[in-house]
Amino acid sequence: MNALHFLKAKINIMKNIIRNIFLLLFLFCITYLGSADENALKNPDGTWKWTNRLINETSPYLLLHAHNPVEWYPWGDEALERAKKENKIIFLSVGYSTCYWCHVMEREVFSNPEIAEQMNKNYINIKIDREERPDLDEIYMTATQILMQRGGWPNSVFLTPDLKPFFAGTYFPSTDMPNRPGFPTILFAVHEAWTTREAEVIETANNITNIIETVTNRAFTSLATSEIKHSLIADGIAHLKKTYSQDYGGFGAAPKFPSPANLEFLLREYKYTSDESLLKMVTHTLDMMAYGGMYDQIGGGFHRYSVDAKWLVPHFEKMLYDNAQLAKIYLQAYQITEKPQYRRVAEEIFSFVAREMTSPEGGFYAALDAETDAEEGKYYVWTEEEIKNTLPKENVEQFLSVYGVDKGQNFEGKNVLFVPNGSESESLLPSLKSARETLLTARAKREYPLLDTKIIVSWNGLMIDALAYGYEVLGEKKYLTAASNAAQFILDTLTKKDGELWHTYTAGVASYDGYLDDYAFLVRGLLVLHSASGEGIWLESSKTLTDKMIELFWDNKNGAFYYTKEDAKQLIVRTKKPHDSAVPSGNAVAVNNLLLLGPSYRNYVEKTLRSFVRSMEETPSSFMHMLYALNGYLNIDEKGDASAAKGKSELDVSILPDSPFEDSTQTLVTATAKISEPIKDNQIEVEVQVKIAAGWHINANPAGQDNLIPTTIAVAEDAPVEVSEVQYPKGKSVHFEFSPEPINVYEKTFTIPVKLKQKPEMTINKDIPIILKLDYQPCNETECSFPATLDVPLKLE
Repeated sequence: MNALHFLKAKINIMKNIIRNIFLLLFLFCITYLGSADENALKNPDGTWKWTNRLINETSPYLLLHAHNPVEWYPWGDEALERAKKENKIIFLSVGYSTCYWCHVMEREVFSNPEIAEQMNKNYINIKIDREERPDLDEIYMTATQILMQRGGWPNSVFLTPDLKPFFAGTYFPSTDMPNRPGFPTILFAVHEAWTTREAEVIETANNITNIIETVTNRAFTSLATSEIKHSLIADGIAHLKKTYSQDYGGFGAAPKFPSPANLEFLLREYKYTSDESLLKMVTHTLDMMAYGGMYDQIGGGFHRYSVDAKWLVPHFEKMLYDNAQLAKIYLQAYQITEKPQYRRVAEEIFSFVAREMTSPEGGFYAALDAETDAEEGKYYVWTEEEIKNTLPKENVEQFLSVYGVDKGQNFEGKNVLFVPNGSESESLLPSLKSARETLLTARAKREYPLLDTKIIVSWNGLMIDALAYGYEVLGEKKYLTAASNAAQFILDTLTKKDGELWHTYTAGVASYDGYLDDYAFLVRGLLVLHSASGEGIWLESSKTLTDKMIELFWDNKNGAFYYTKEDAKQLIVRTKKPHDSAVPSGNAVAVNNLLLLGPSYRNYVEKTLRSFVRSMEETPSSFMHMLYALNGYLNIDEKGDASAAKGKSELDVSILPDSPFEDSTQTLVTATAKISEPIKDNQIEVEVQVKIAAGWHINANPAGQDNLIPTTIAVAEDAPVEVSEVQYPKGKSVHFEFSPEPINVYEKTFTIPVKLKQKPEMTINKDIPIILKLDYQPCNETECSFPATLDVPLKLE
């Protein structure tokens, strides 16, 4: 069935089952007692009362649930086969080690024996670490966003035995609360729906799955009408300027995320245009982040995000990928401006990673948790009294002033340290180095947050990139050594005999087939490492991995890269995951790598960019790194050579052809316009002739079904004329396999008569063509491209 034609109808069907489930939430409210603490889960001798199958996993996050009374399964054949055999719903819980509300739900809900009994009786319960299985995380988070119009972690999804989602949410409390049903109520209502209306649930699950496939895959299949153009860059810049905070830097309102892809895109555009306003957006953002509480003023490194607009109070988890990307951005800013604070921040990030995030084998750990003793930020915050009792008296007054403690408490009766006077205090920071080291030593005696010791290939690729670049910019050999050690560790330990990559390494065990990000991000790091060191092994390895990436992930039919291998099991859809998230899109990073690797890869570059042109137009905020890649592609140095071969660290591009490659698909729809009658009384009669490629059609006007997009004609907003009348021709009524009702379509060639009239108080200049706008959606027997707009010039002479 063609989901683009019937998306609205499917959503309406889907809503029925959701309404029924929510009705049950109110009809069957089960009162439940409070959550269990850890002592309630242990025997008098201190041993655990319960141990489930997660005890055999290596993920620190999964191991946190290994002694829940819930009979958890990891994702795999055992659980999935049991669900089918017993025809039971699967409850899928997705989280990660630094997720605060994941921990809350673990303590309040999954540690409660009575709730666990209900789960074990009626469900097959599966727990996954989203960082181990980003493919599953994407699919089922998309389901939650479709069903709930929002998302987050923990992600709580109910699946049919064939893995299709039909109901979802995020955090559920242990008892019913005002306007929020407790998890026992949810469990009862969902089970009731399955046992009494199984067919309806299955129909809903099928509809949702089809929508997931549409938004994650089918939406990126049209190459024919995708024009690679400079206006995409201008639109991306305009979007960032619109959302930029003049007061505090960054983009959007609270919570504020660092958004390194936005900053990197702006820096590349600044490089090509020398537009100082773009550089100012970047430097102001970097200053506000570095002097705010989101930056760890004592230990270095950035927390995940700020809960306020001022970058003051963070969500305290620390992620490897954030610090890798931000270290490189600060280094780039230092290269341009030579401001010492940018060098300082990059060096402090690298010191933090070396001290707390580097494994004995040389790889880099994934993350540090936000809480200790179930208290957010406890490890990082200070009271004024603690500081006075720790520092020498001669340092106290200056420290309290420079780091904002004298401004008053700013976090639950304590202080998140920040630098309220910003760059004005930069010259004072060296004199407080000893004080910071003293506090760091004191802080290390506190209970340490959970360290997620997963070594993830893609995130390590980002840190290898940053460290190698750090060596190039700062000349510190220790950064090159750290990057080289990590790269060699991954190539030796996380590469299979057939040349494929593993995704993670934890406690001596390599697990899960590598994803697109693992190949693309590692190649990115290797290319910069080659540039920094001049050692050919890194360039050779990057080419080998790129060829393997193309073999495993390339979409020969529609272009661009899939996120998973073709033989990946137990996935209801195979996605391309092209949007930036906290890390850049794997497709975008791949484009940058391919540009560096030379002309033999140019075919893949352009096809990937074409696949996402429409999406870049519609939602530039989700495609900033793709716009970064596009900017490099459009600013080719025609006299240059592959920068990787020349040893340049900046991701410049190699020579690409001036014309599209030979197998580009033809344009599906073309149109011309001409005046049919002499202009009189400020009225213009026009004929628009439209030609459609063989085997394709566009929806007529009317299309015959409410959810279809009809063909329309309009004029540009700034035109001196407006449409007074349009006579759309009658479409051909056609039955397609995917539609129970006929559809009216236009095929081959047809003409649209249009009457235009002059706008009041505007003058028509006969030397300037009027631009008509033809909106249409091309389809064939099996698929539809995205709706498109074609500019049709009308010459008045």
